Amino acid sequence: MSDEARRKILLAAERLFAERGVEHVSLRQIGEQAGQKNNSAVQYHFRDKSGLIQALYDLRLLPLNAERHRMLAELDHPGMADLAGAYVLPLARSVIASNGRSCYARFLDRYLGRGRDFESFDDRHGSGSREVVRQMSALMSGLNPEVREERLRMMQVLTIRTLADLEHRLETGQADPDAAELTVAALVEAVGVLLGAPTAVAV
Repeated sequence: MSDEARRKILLAAERLFAERGVEHVSLRQIGEQAGQKNNSAVQYHFRDKSGLIQALYDLRLLPLNAERHRMLAELDHPGMADLAGAYVLPLARSVIASNGRSCYARFLDRYLGRGRDFESFDDRHGSGSREVVRQMSALMSGLNPEVREERLRMMQVLTIRTLADLEHRLETGQADPDAAELTVAALVEAVGVLLGAPTAVAV
C-alpha cells in the first residue's frame, strides 16, 4: 500500500470515528470512505480497529509529543501559565493549521470523553504531556491530592472539548483564524487559572 493510500484510510477512519464513534464504524465503511475498492484492504493493512487507532496515534501524537518536549526544553523554571501553554498549544496549533480539515480533536473528544476503555499511549506518544502534568502537579502541591487530580481531569476535558468545538467551527466556517487564535489564548488562560487558583473545597 502506498503512503498516500495508507494516509487516506487513516483520515477516513479518524473522521468516521469522530462522527459516529469507534464502536459504530466497520472496517468496510472505512475502506469505502477512503475510496478503497478492495473490501478487506483496511483489515489487511491495519488488522483491526486497535491497529488503526495505534496508527492514528503515530500520525497525530508523535509530532505533538516532540513539540511538547521542545517547548519544555525552552522553559526555565516554568510557572503554571507556561505549563498550560505547553499542554494546550501543540494540539491547538495543529487544529488551527488544519483549518477544519482534521477531525483528530473531535475523535479524541468522542473516544476519550465517553468513560470507556481506549488504546493506551506509550512514551513515544505521551511522554511530553505526562511530563507537563508532572510539573503542574508539583506546582499544585499545596492542594489536597483529590482536588488536584480532579482539576487535572477537568483540564483534559476542557482542553479536548474546546479544541473539538473549535475544529468544528473552523470546518463549518463559524470561526476564522483570528477567532481561532482568540479561542486558544482564552483556553490557555483558563487552564492556568483552573490549576493555579486556591481552593475552598472541603475534602
